Amino acid sequence: MAVLWLRWIGRDLRHRWLLVTAIALVLALGTGTYAALSSTGEWRTQSNDASFALLRLHDVEVSLTPGAVLPEGALAALLASSASADTVTSSTERLVVPTQVLVVTPDGDEVLVPGRVVGTSLDADVDAVHVDAGRAVEPADRVPTVVVEQKFAAALDLPSDGIVTVRGVEVPYVGVGMGPEDFIVDTGGVGFFAADSGFAVTYTSLDGAQRIADAPGVVNGLVLTLEPGTDPDEVVADLKDTFASADPPVAATVTTRDDELSHQVLYDDIEGDSRFWTVVSMLMVAGATLAAVNLIGRVMEGQRREIGIGMALGSPRRRLAIRPFVLALSIAVLGVLLGLAVGALLVGPLRDVYTTLLPLPVWKTPFVVEPFLVAAAVGVLVPMLATAFPVRRALRVQPVEAIRVGHLAATGAGWSGLARHLPGRSFGQLPVRNVLRTPRRTALTALGVASAIGLLVGLGGLLDSFQATLDVGEAEATTTAPDRLEVMLDGLHPVTDATVTGLSSTPGVASITAAVELPASARTSVGSVDLMVEVLDPASAPWRPTVTAGDAAGGLLLTQIAASELGVQPGDTVTLEHPTVTAAGLVPRETTMQVAGTHPYPLRPFAYLDPATASVFGTSGLASAVVVEPASGADLDDLRTALARVPGVASVTSPLDLVEQMSGTLDMFTGILGVVALVALLLAILIAINSASISAEERRREHATMLAYGLSQRLVLGLSMLEGVLIGLLGTIIGLALGWALTRLMVYGQLPQTLPEVAMTAEVGGRTVLIAVVLGVAAVALAPLVTARRLARMDVPGTLRLVE
Repeated sequence: MAVLWLRWIGRDLRHRWLLVTAIALVLALGTGTYAALSSTGEWRTQSNDASFALLRLHDVEVSLTPGAVLPEGALAALLASSASADTVTSSTERLVVPTQVLVVTPDGDEVLVPGRVVGTSLDADVDAVHVDAGRAVEPADRVPTVVVEQKFAAALDLPSDGIVTVRGVEVPYVGVGMGPEDFIVDTGGVGFFAADSGFAVTYTSLDGAQRIADAPGVVNGLVLTLEPGTDPDEVVADLKDTFASADPPVAATVTTRDDELSHQVLYDDIEGDSRFWTVVSMLMVAGATLAAVNLIGRVMEGQRREIGIGMALGSPRRRLAIRPFVLALSIAVLGVLLGLAVGALLVGPLRDVYTTLLPLPVWKTPFVVEPFLVAAAVGVLVPMLATAFPVRRALRVQPVEAIRVGHLAATGAGWSGLARHLPGRSFGQLPVRNVLRTPRRTALTALGVASAIGLLVGLGGLLDSFQATLDVGEAEATTTAPDRLEVMLDGLHPVTDATVTGLSSTPGVASITAAVELPASARTSVGSVDLMVEVLDPASAPWRPTVTAGDAAGGLLLTQIAASELGVQPGDTVTLEHPTVTAAGLVPRETTMQVAGTHPYPLRPFAYLDPATASVFGTSGLASAVVVEPASGADLDDLRTALARVPGVASVTSPLDLVEQMSGTLDMFTGILGVVALVALLLAILIAINSASISAEERRREHATMLAYGLSQRLVLGLSMLEGVLIGLLGTIIGLALGWALTRLMVYGQLPQTLPEVAMTAEVGGRTVLIAVVLGVAAVALAPLVTARRLARMDVPGTLRLVE
């Protein structure tokens, strides 16, 4: 008997090997994607630990207010006088200078971008520089020598050594590498962006930075590490008190490594990123599970008549259940094996996305066992549960009823009566009648298609939403004066000094408008937000933000996302922490300030003040930036180069530079989503083919009957394709609705936790809808073509020879 059972089960597997493999692959795509995406959090944690440990990231950083400097040794002396001095294991002063960097690419193109020079002691045991190619800066270097940041060099395909022009001076670079603060590069304190071809960081010695900046003997920062077990927050509080009590007081920002942008993005966002990718992967699993349950259930329904015959012959019901459950177990085992293969295959593309966009000094991408075990458990459980219901249903009916039903024939007319008024001949009405005659089967097939289409639309909608957000940023940045250039100065300058007047006299400049940009922080009882505040006269500025609520004057003009996080509306007040210019220099102050209105720019930190309200900054008559309007016909690239060479200019940017950098930030998400979307596309195609194959198996006696009455194979196949069009259209409509809901859920529910700095706009683009319609309708309609060979080789008498 055991041999007989094994032969019978083997016959089932041989007869349905293609279908078993296809259903197992559907499961494998879902579980394999889950396993691969769930591994990324462990990859990032291990890689971050190793990379930060290698370069000894600081525990505490002291940064003077932009533009302020102190004599070399002053910050070290203040540190030594503090109560926390005994907890410091290593420290070094440094000079960080904003600048313009001009490089010539291997193709001979000149590229001028904003950047910064980071100068520190070459023997410092904190914030080291990892050199990926070339060599490090050495004490023997007689002229200022730098190392170029790795992501910038890779984007422009720069060699490991060459020449860069910094502040108008040609400087040799001898290597390509990165510091721990620049694993994720902050391009100006307004968010995190991948440093690509739009921003350049250069590393050198402290003396080299002083010579490049023409600022001998001064520093503007201090970094230090602490004894293990020391509370960095206590050290920060102590240093703030030390600087505030100095004579004169020192305006400085003191932060811990947890406040470091690179550390925040690479560590603090792991949980949010993992949660986001877990949701995406679970959606993949859910879509694959629903499809697999549908397909397996229909296969088991196809064995219902054979189970009825077995019961009629006196075989025990439990024994009859063995055969379908063994088939389900075969699907499960094959699904687990294929799921491991799919997960392993996805690891490669995911690793490439991460290592390309986040080129850490150390990347560890081990095989993570736990998510694969979870995926394997799901892969086994789903087929068994999908089998249980139809088998239980078949075993509970009387044998004569199971036999009388025939091969999944309908027990009634279903809703086919709705088609009685359809025009045309009976064959033309047949696809519609088939759809209505078996509403349960139609619904299951449509839901299987809808699950894949919904997932595809949801993932495509996320990609569309990223692009829509960039479009909002571009539209807002170019509402007026789209050709303007913003010149950042190396500090606060009187509007009458040579730097500002030199800009106005540069050839190609039509007019200039002095501006002030200073970092600040707004807080309420709800939360706090770091801001970059620009003093902007709404009556005369060449560019003005669009006001979505309230007014542009009379207080802070915040982004909508910042106002939401602070829990304020126009007319409410916030506590603004900001620097103020005094006779003793820049000192920190707190001011209670009203929120005047909101604007739609999608990056949280951008805020604006009118000159009257900004009087608390004490910056009247001063400028830290200049907005330049080009003359008609001026070449913008030549003008940028000319402006960058004016003494005192730190950087020159266009309004679209930040949008391009924002695009770089989103590349990691879009890259991974692109991989997952391709898997969803394959899943949808597989579901369509599987549904068509099962439908052909269910309708084989009907098809044999039509062929016996003289209908051509082409007509029979055409009727199946028309039926597929109807089911595909129904599934696509449901899938589009599910996809739109999924997009909104992910954009407004999950992404704010993963990308809190970005105000995302939910959108499903026309291209995504078109792909969904083509796939959902055309793929399901064309899927019966895979059964054409089986139909052509059908043994019509043998198919119809059925003992009733």
